[in-house]
Amino acid sequence: MNETHDSGGPAEILVVDDIAANRNLLRETLEPRGYEVLLAANGQHAIDIASNVRPDAVLLDVNMPGMNGFETCRALKAFEATRHIPVIFITANDGTEDLVAGFEAGGVDYVTKPFKAQEVLRRLETHLQLSRLNRALVEKNSQLETARQAAEEARALADEANKAKSRFLANMSHELRTPLNAIIGYSEMVEEELEEVGVRDVIPDLQRIQAAARHQLGLVNDILDLSKIEAGKMTLFLEDFDVGRLVNEVASTVQPLIAKNGNRLLIECPPGLGIMRADQTKVRQTLFNLLSNASKFTEKGTIMLRVARVASDECPVTSGARHTSLVTFSVTDTGIGMTAEQLGRLFQAFSQAEASTATKYGGTGLGLVLSRRFCQLMGGDLGVTSEPGKGSTFTATLPGRVG
Repeated sequence: MNETHDSGGPAEILVVDDIAANRNLLRETLEPRGYEVLLAANGQHAIDIASNVRPDAVLLDVNMPGMNGFETCRALKAFEATRHIPVIFITANDGTEDLVAGFEAGGVDYVTKPFKAQEVLRRLETHLQLSRLNRALVEKNSQLETARQAAEEARALADEANKAKSRFLANMSHELRTPLNAIIGYSEMVEEELEEVGVRDVIPDLQRIQAAARHQLGLVNDILDLSKIEAGKMTLFLEDFDVGRLVNEVASTVQPLIAKNGNRLLIECPPGLGIMRADQTKVRQTLFNLLSNASKFTEKGTIMLRVARVASDECPVTSGARHTSLVTFSVTDTGIGMTAEQLGRLFQAFSQAEASTATKYGGTGLGLVLSRRFCQLMGGDLGVTSEPGKGSTFTATLPGRVG
């Protein structure tokens, strides 16, 4: 099958030779094979035709008066419109110097005189196919570059949209926190005054208002923290603190939540864990989130908090950072557990394991997301293993010394 021109018609071949007999012989060879043949008697004529017609290939004689084949080829390669056209030299000279000179001028192949029809056809078909493939490759690369630029622009727009979202959430969170704090503060004042005057029948309603406002304030604070992290504005406040003391404080705080579902809390925190340097508030919040989450999805079960310090030359959860030790906090429950599919969605913001879980147990899914982000900010990570119906284990791994 013959190659076709870009327009869809037969491939156009420009034959350039100062001898009419040679031009006609090549035309008689090519036309029966379905090629459209254009003829030029000299180099300048060939350049004019190629500039206007853009043939698919040029069969170019080397030895011509005036502008020879090498000069003609260099001229064709100098113009953007014709430089991609493959040029096959036809010459009686087959010496090495002539071959090298032809390739240096931009030719792709040679046919020596007296030429054989089949050789001309084979070489021509080969280079037409290569030219077609090269054009397709250039077009594909152009499409890929266009797609890459579009992807870069889309990513830039997405980044800007994400920053705008974070700014919006931060602003809204600040705006929401003020009235919520006011609701909590004034309801507490009213409760105290009612206690003093002995009017106690509306106090439970006030306490429900306070509980709802505190819950709402917690959600707002989570959103604010998440927006700060996404905007790259979350700051770590590093300090030295005793690991065992922090664990006891968290356990005491979370105990009412543990007991609410009839669970019991066990702690394995060996003495002598010593001091770690990190953001104590974020470590405390992470532990509280993990324990309260375990309690929420466990009923009349056991929740175990295991704390350990592991010597390590290099922290496995952060690239390029070296630490003398790691501190691990593992929270294991005997609750509902999760499937592999649910685990895949676990650390997505505003996502519960599945819709039915959110309906039954409530929550926004932000607690675990923030806990993991906090760990990562401090050079560690938060991982999870789980089995449906048997429970889950969340392990926060942190360097013993952050920064």
